[in-house]
Amino acid sequence: MKFDVLISLLILFYLIPVRADILYQEIGGVVVGEGELYSSRANDASGNGWFVVPGESAGGGTITNARGDSYVQSLPDNGSGGGPLVPPSISYKMQIFTPGTYRLYIRKEGNMDIGSGGNSDSMFMDIVELKDGTAGVFGSATNAIADWYETTAGVDGDFSTTPWSSVCQPEVNQAGAGGYNSDWVIKREGVYTLRFTQREDGAAVDAWVFQLASLPAPTDGGPAVSALTPSRIVIEATGDTYLKRNEPSTAHGGETELALKNDTPETPADLDRTIYLRFDLSPLSAFGEMILTNATLRMDLISEGMGVDHNICVAVIAETATAETFDELTLTPNLSDVWSASVDEGVKFDKVFGGVPVGEFLISTSANGKMVTFDSPGLLEAIRADTDGVLSLVLYRTVDGAATDSFASKEHAALNPPRLVFAFRDKQPGISIVIH
Repeated sequence: MKFDVLISLLILFYLIPVRADILYQEIGGVVVGEGELYSSRANDASGNGWFVVPGESAGGGTITNARGDSYVQSLPDNGSGGGPLVPPSISYKMQIFTPGTYRLYIRKEGNMDIGSGGNSDSMFMDIVELKDGTAGVFGSATNAIADWYETTAGVDGDFSTTPWSSVCQPEVNQAGAGGYNSDWVIKREGVYTLRFTQREDGAAVDAWVFQLASLPAPTDGGPAVSALTPSRIVIEATGDTYLKRNEPSTAHGGETELALKNDTPETPADLDRTIYLRFDLSPLSAFGEMILTNATLRMDLISEGMGVDHNICVAVIAETATAETFDELTLTPNLSDVWSASVDEGVKFDKVFGGVPVGEFLISTSANGKMVTFDSPGLLEAIRADTDGVLSLVLYRTVDGAATDSFASKEHAALNPPRLVFAFRDKQPGISIVIH
């Protein structure tokens, strides 16, 4: 049956404490969560909280047609209130890989035994990492992000009657909230936390879907729960800078743009620039014996300066080079043992992994303001060969030209930082459970 495997998973989670490391994986712009499969929760000082029904509590009232026959509910239902952004709360962490405008759909209900459900038909929800304050009119430059939404909708004790709702109102605490959809703009890949907080006790959440707003709304029972075991991870650069030939003692770390140039003529030129990127690979240890299958470098291109398509070369700095662990705020040509004053590209190739670049990627004016990507077998080989938990890259250009290519650094306020996306598979790929 459709939810047979899901039910088995839920039974397992009833028998053991829910792990705080649950991380839902977005695929194709969609994340699907079950109420009872949460990442964390917090009770208020009086002990009010969100509890799994029926695994932890009999619940308030009778609510039917939950997916997998279980859900979470704010309990006890004794008429205590709540507020946005504060306990009692329940949270769900999501790994987002696809930036865009996302819409939250909730499969929600309430306790029909008290006030015919009218005393348990509202709650608050927010994305913990997305806040800009509540000053000014919502939607204005000073209040572009919904710090929270309130959702209020009629309930009848049956999750299947109106199975998915996105109707809400931003930054209010009032009866009858509505008129908006629960939308958030995700600008960067990363981990985001969906949180529900109590407005009226007795409110219940069966499941939720957080998906690109451009996709069709879920229907009926909705899609199957997203993968909880990470198969991909994004690691942002912990250091990024560029070196400039005619500024041998000047560090450029902390700037918002990373500049790249191989200036004319075809000999070392004063304005040559190379980019350095450093990544901490220690999060990969969490994948244990899973097999790394791919690694992709992603960068946001601000401007391709030459006006013609051309390639950017990528080399991995050798572990024997001191520049592998560079400090972006102090690295200069004089202090980098990878920098070459005599080579046109500005790179000492005896200081890079394998003595050669691991590949190159194409940029063009049509990619300005967009993400560009790079992966190669050589990059994957270098990561697999790593022994010190650090991966540093040097980017350079072999094509001569007076114009500069510019990429967003990790300090850029609007664009994404340089990042690596790693993909994994199980050690024994033939043994797996697929939830239909």
